[in-house]
Amino acid sequence: MDHPIRMLSIDTPETHFLGASQGRWAEAASARLAELLPEGAEVEIQTDEQPCDAYGRVLAYVLSGGRLINQQLLEEGLAMTYIVAPNLRHAQELSEAARSSFTERRGMFSDESLLLPYEFRWSLRGQSSAKLVGSLSQREVYALSERERVPCWDRVFFFDVRDVKDPFVRIATERRPRGG
Repeated sequence: MDHPIRMLSIDTPETHFLGASQGRWAEAASARLAELLPEGAEVEIQTDEQPCDAYGRVLAYVLSGGRLINQQLLEEGLAMTYIVAPNLRHAQELSEAARSSFTERRGMFSDESLLLPYEFRWSLRGQSSAKLVGSLSQREVYALSERERVPCWDRVFFFDVRDVKDPFVRIATERRPRGG
């Protein structure tokens, strides 16, 4: 039986979102995924806390030949982490793979002009559905508007405030007075 799958905890550049593309990096990620998982390839899927999304897609980590494909795309710099609570099963190793690609400027991270895929979508749509962003390593959670406080590879997005659970702690930031 066939089910559409949304690969958990990663985000690749967009090939076609609201009529826009992220160009060569989108094409490179798409081509590489087709190489790693050619049509008819046998895969193992692992679900997490949320097995499906609102669109009916299976949310999964995809393994082929004993290799976690989600992680491989991160290691090759063809994806960025997009970790969404409460789905944290492989968060640590995926975050580390993204950090390594980012700091070594592999793949799409060699292109400073490229927006992160989720920021590209937000720029076109005008908003994010996420409410909060947390640091995987520090376990602190902030308002989404403060996401720059958290390195991009270390971010965990919270779409529902009820998903902020131990060991995460919500941080109320100080409001600075205007003009001062």
